[in-house]
Amino acid sequence: MENFQPHFFILANPVYGPICYHKAMKQFTHPYFNAIASLLTDLDGAEAPYIETASQWTAQTLCQGNIIHTFGCGHSLSPALEPFHRSGCFAAVNVILAPELQFMHGAATGTRLERQEGYSPRILAQHNLQKGDILFVFSNSGRNPAGIDAVLYAKEKGVKTVSVSAKHAHQKSRSRHSGGLMLFDAADLALDNHCAANETCLELDGLQLAPLSTVAACAVFHAVLFRAAQILAEQGVNLPVYQSSNLPGNDETNERLSQLYKNRIKHL
Repeated sequence: MENFQPHFFILANPVYGPICYHKAMKQFTHPYFNAIASLLTDLDGAEAPYIETASQWTAQTLCQGNIIHTFGCGHSLSPALEPFHRSGCFAAVNVILAPELQFMHGAATGTRLERQEGYSPRILAQHNLQKGDILFVFSNSGRNPAGIDAVLYAKEKGVKTVSVSAKHAHQKSRSRHSGGLMLFDAADLALDNHCAANETCLELDGLQLAPLSTVAACAVFHAVLFRAAQILAEQGVNLPVYQSSNLPGNDETNERLSQLYKNRIKHL
């Protein structure tokens, strides 16, 4: 692309080192696409065993008729919301929405409440978490009380918990929770999104730009959900998956699925 200048380059990640391109990887014209491709290659290798474990847990949850819950504050709402009531995704997904935690009452309010210990359990208490369910919590830093408290609350209910965060990048970060736990310490299983502590991957004239954490979290989550679908299909389980409401005949199918879960999923 001719409008890109020579000083626009891949940022040397201070934790993982410079982003390197694998020999078999397609080289894209846009540097952000190259960064995404490199990130996905790393995730596919390093996180494979943890993605498999999360997939097995998710498949077991669905096979038993239980629910997948998701939670994230601020920008981490994006991966949490990604599979909710979505074409090509399981109908048994309950996103835990809290407008005040997700910038809908202002970014300053959302930031303050994410750091307020004891706040998120009040939100989760409005949802029907049950033993045998699974909860995915998203946070790049993993240091704020809202996500940590969500995990601790869910575990008390007998819910399996999975975190998705920049685990390696924040190994030395200090938790804002009084218990000293980071999100990846609190969860039963921790997935690393392989992003930098500041989430970015490119630099332009000394400014760090182009966050990767949402792309990474969504990719990891969809990998888990698709693998869970494979496991269930191999077992002969009928997959409760929404289809596009913009194609003929799918409204009726989707409505039947919604009715199955209306007593467990708050925002249907």
